[in-house]
Amino acid sequence: MVKIKMPKGAEFIIRSLENAGFEAYIVGGCVRDGILGREPEDWDVTTNAKPMEVKSVFPVTVDTGIEHGTVTVLVPPDEVERGIRSFEVTTYRIDGEYTDHRHPNAVSFTGSLREDLARRDFTINAMAYHMERGIIDPFSGQEDLEKKIVRAVGRAEDRFREDALRMMRGIRFSAQLDFALDEEAFSGICKLKESLSKVSKERIAVELWKLLASAHPEKVERLFATGLAPYITEDFPKIALRGIPELLPFAPKEKILRFGLFLRGVPEDARKILRDLKLDRDTIEGASHLAELFAEEEADTPYALRKRIARYGKKMVEDFYEARKELLKRAKDSETEADAAKRDVTKGCATEGDATEDSPEKDLAVVEERLYWLQKIEEEGDCVCLSDLALSGKDLIALGIAPGKKMGELLQYAFDHVLQNPKENQREKLLLYLEKNTAILKDKVVE
Repeated sequence: MVKIKMPKGAEFIIRSLENAGFEAYIVGGCVRDGILGREPEDWDVTTNAKPMEVKSVFPVTVDTGIEHGTVTVLVPPDEVERGIRSFEVTTYRIDGEYTDHRHPNAVSFTGSLREDLARRDFTINAMAYHMERGIIDPFSGQEDLEKKIVRAVGRAEDRFREDALRMMRGIRFSAQLDFALDEEAFSGICKLKESLSKVSKERIAVELWKLLASAHPEKVERLFATGLAPYITEDFPKIALRGIPELLPFAPKEKILRFGLFLRGVPEDARKILRDLKLDRDTIEGASHLAELFAEEEADTPYALRKRIARYGKKMVEDFYEARKELLKRAKDSETEADAAKRDVTKGCATEGDATEDSPEKDLAVVEERLYWLQKIEEEGDCVCLSDLALSGKDLIALGIAPGKKMGELLQYAFDHVLQNPKENQREKLLLYLEKNTAILKDKVVE
């Protein structure tokens, strides 16, 4: 019999409910992960006790979803293990009709564990476990784990009609576990893809990020193969036309970095795609800037690098080069990955046909040189921000230059000069430079 090592708190809840005359099991993803030897993110408990009965058994509870049968139980401090104190406890239930393709209109409680498991999305998530009775698996979830397939409980189309987000969840599970998608599930997604339009962008974004953060984010390709892409955002299909980065699985699991790399082929659409997904501002700004950086030509001089810093900020540029460095190091492992590196991190959104002939070793040397330049720029205190320019609008006003477009152009002209010549960032030198190089200051006196 398979043994799953559950935290003390989960066993405490099961024992407490049983001592009160009820049934209880851990259920869902924690059972799946326990069988696979993975550490579950959450430990959920299911029981035939109704919510108010659960509340009567435990002194500290929170009504997190009591209308759907869920109560969060906080176990006593001496029952806390692995830092886990709170557990969601949900009554066995049967879901009513899903008219919004997301949530059941109503739920009804049942005394049958099997009926509760039958309402779940995929067989690998429709298992329960008890420390003495073992695994309860009425829909062959263990067999599907062995076969490494994601299969719906019952008819795939029925499950997807109930909750359209399950189509993305199925693809996400296949990426997290490196499983195949069952043929019936795949065809069901293809048939019902339009129903994803009824799911909120916020929920879609959560699933997309989990997919990109998985061990196999390259399986994001299934969003395009099944036809889901146009219902994620209007411009999402453009990503596949430019190619999905082959080195995406090797990128650090940081939200801005993985989204930025994923969108590196569509820098002109990146910001709109991220906004349409209603992601947070930091992710929108950071990932869209990274996508642009991956697409740009290399900064081949310290001046070009300073200009890049002036546009994107030092941290963003440094993160970009650190990411490229890590990706290129990984690319040295095999010829296939080296070819991918040429496409993904050397030439931005270049395609296979115009990939560089340089080796990852040479590309890595270039990146390390840029990181050295960044270090020197910081150590020498080079001006890379207009606010740090030694010349101000007040200086120009004193010379009779009125605030407005012309003043802005002069300051920008001086700033570009400093980006090329960092040691020129002195008020007197900049006024002299402007006097010599701009007609508007020809007749002004430098004090």
